[in-house]
Amino acid sequence: MTQPQARLELALWQAEAEMTSSSDLYIRLTEMGFPPEIAIRLKELVGAVKPIGDKVISIGKIIVLKLIGFIDKHPNLATGVALGVVVSLLVGSVPFLGPILASLALPLGVTVGAIAGHRVDKAQGDRMHDGLGLIDVTQDVIEAGRVFLQLFIDTLMAIFVEFDQ
Repeated sequence: MTQPQARLELALWQAEAEMTSSSDLYIRLTEMGFPPEIAIRLKELVGAVKPIGDKVISIGKIIVLKLIGFIDKHPNLATGVALGVVVSLLVGSVPFLGPILASLALPLGVTVGAIAGHRVDKAQGDRMHDGLGLIDVTQDVIEAGRVFLQLFIDTLMAIFVEFDQ
């Protein structure tokens, strides 16, 4: 991404953030099924701003908007990750062995949930993917990770371009 492209992208994100009220974001989060406690925490993030040069960037609102956009594009992947977290919390609550198993359950549950959700998203948007081999699973892990992290890479690159001034 070139510097002018990054500036344009950041300007577009900032314009979208300015047009969206915090209350609208809170309502959208609760309509998406987020528990009120999480929606309130994310609403607190929405208020985060960062002065960059002579501009004030609504960094928190941009991050929440990008998160909502990601979930809209990949609802099953996001659900799979959430289910993986829930499973790890349940495993962690088991007496005696729970705390030991929780350290394994979280990465394993999130990974398996993300892969399963990604496959469902891919099947709905594409073709049915039923490969269960190691190569198929590895490809899905790489693809799901790339899709998930690309959101944050794009966001951070656009913001850090402004810091270079």
